[in-house]
Amino acid sequence: MKSLFRFLLCLMAFINVGVRTEAQVQMTYAIDRPAFLITHMDTDKFNVVDSSLAEIAYKYRFRMTADDDSLSADDDMWLLIGKRYVSFFSINLRNLDDKNTESMKTTLNMDAPQVTWQGYDIMRDLKEKTLTVSHRVPFTKDVCQYTESVPDIQWTLLPEDRDTIMGYRCQAAEGEFGGRKWKVWYTDLIPVPLGPWKLGGLKGLILKAVDSERNFMFEVEGLAQKRLPVKQFDWKYKKMSKDEWMKFEAYMYSNAGQFIKNNNIRLFVPKAGGERGLQPVSESWQEYYNPLEK
Repeated sequence: MKSLFRFLLCLMAFINVGVRTEAQVQMTYAIDRPAFLITHMDTDKFNVVDSSLAEIAYKYRFRMTADDDSLSADDDMWLLIGKRYVSFFSINLRNLDDKNTESMKTTLNMDAPQVTWQGYDIMRDLKEKTLTVSHRVPFTKDVCQYTESVPDIQWTLLPEDRDTIMGYRCQAAEGEFGGRKWKVWYTDLIPVPLGPWKLGGLKGLILKAVDSERNFMFEVEGLAQKRLPVKQFDWKYKKMSKDEWMKFEAYMYSNAGQFIKNNNIRLFVPKAGGERGLQPVSESWQEYYNPLEK
């Protein structure tokens, strides 16, 4: 799916005269329709916490609007499996961050991400049995982070439901997690209890997963034995509880227009009715909210 991001209008700094004396930076964007955008994060500084034994590539498809039954929005997600840590993230966003980080040292040019790219990553600690989830807040440099226990999903096997995915014989199972019912296909030919996102706990790698309402789908596209660094980036994380993040995320989407105003963002979209020119997004704008985990 092509990016809805058309062009970056400008970056302006201004000083409010009067009571406020601090300089504020105002970002101005123009896009085809109101949408949240993930901003660039520097990837120069990081800690290598592990080395991968395998790299699993998934295509993630999801419903982007209430009437999008085709799951037309997508992203490419990687699962890096190490001895101690397992990392899950958008490889598209990671590659763009790396490219922009290098470009900022020379040309100062930056490419924009697609609005469908996922601004979260998950670090699974196999020893401590925890998930550390980091969410990049749209239009800002904020990264919110919480830690939770690895979910204990109670799976029901479906013995008669089998499939072959990427040449691997797969068995189906159903389970509930995060307010949704998931059906997955896993293979015991790769005997690791892992899968995309937060899914796992079966006797083999999950190669495909879809929720019962067909809002989301993960499907494997490639598997390789690769030695790649499992990175933990040196960003300024805002620690919070999972409940605090979910409440903040719901507020952010239901009050999108007010959220961007509070963060000093000016967002413009084409005028209605085919009229030429741009108009600012209304403060009453609400972004479509359909999270993976309710």
